[in-house]
Amino acid sequence: MFRPALIRSLPIQLPPFPGECESSYWARLALANHVPLARLRAPSRWLESSLNSVDVLCVLSGQSRQHLARTLSDFQSDDRAEGPAPIPDDHVLRWACRRCVVTRTGATLPAQIWAPLHDNVCTRHKLWVGQHVHAPEEQLDLSRTPDVVRAQLKYWRLRRHHGQALIDICEDATAQLWNGLAHRHYRLVRRAELLHDLVRVKGPEVEPDRKAPWLTAAGFPERVALINMFASPHWRKLAMSDDFYVSLSSIAQFHQRFPTESPIRGTSRIWLTKTVKSSAAEIEYQLGNPDGIATLIAARTPISA
Repeated sequence: MFRPALIRSLPIQLPPFPGECESSYWARLALANHVPLARLRAPSRWLESSLNSVDVLCVLSGQSRQHLARTLSDFQSDDRAEGPAPIPDDHVLRWACRRCVVTRTGATLPAQIWAPLHDNVCTRHKLWVGQHVHAPEEQLDLSRTPDVVRAQLKYWRLRRHHGQALIDICEDATAQLWNGLAHRHYRLVRRAELLHDLVRVKGPEVEPDRKAPWLTAAGFPERVALINMFASPHWRKLAMSDDFYVSLSSIAQFHQRFPTESPIRGTSRIWLTKTVKSSAAEIEYQLGNPDGIATLIAARTPISA
């Protein structure tokens, strides 16, 4: 039999963070009130409440059903049997900007949110919150590297100007090229050293088998510049040209924009020429341009790097 006193509002109530997942909100309520999460979900082992989990969360948090439905990404305000609201394909579960959480909720308890895969930087608080950040304390302060913050703004402009589909294609097609450049000691000026020093002084140690977020953040401006270059139809046409001098000019422009620590020679030079050409051809092929197919086949001739 249901007893009204079985479920009551918690003494410490936290507002949900925009985009937060429901499980994260449950966990933050439990931590803030020093109550085990299992006890919070099932207050009594003998008495059962007639309220479903949605109503229980509304009572405990003091939030209306409508507000939770607007704020929690996977919260279903109607019949729970219908399942949670669908999450967009380009969203991933990650930690919210720790400074945004304090501003929005008034508490330091970290929140997990469903956020766009391509949002790597909190531009308001200048924190790296995206790729390879596995805990709130790993979020990097970018105040000493403002070009990383500007790169995020530029990336958003690229997606608005060229469309999400083209930028996604360019990002996937240039991934091998970017990894190869990083392997061949592409120069990241002093940005990598600045971010690495910040991690060593203030941040946690990163396990050897995980990619360090500072290294990803350090190369983000160049990664965006590479995507921007290949998003240009004119550049792709130059890179795919069979004319020796036109192709040589495109590679010269590439070297000027993306210098390495030392000149690329031998098989590495051949690798770069072929990979630039195949990346441009891959984009044209994905866009449905038949000219990209033959170029792609020719450029993918196996070479030793």
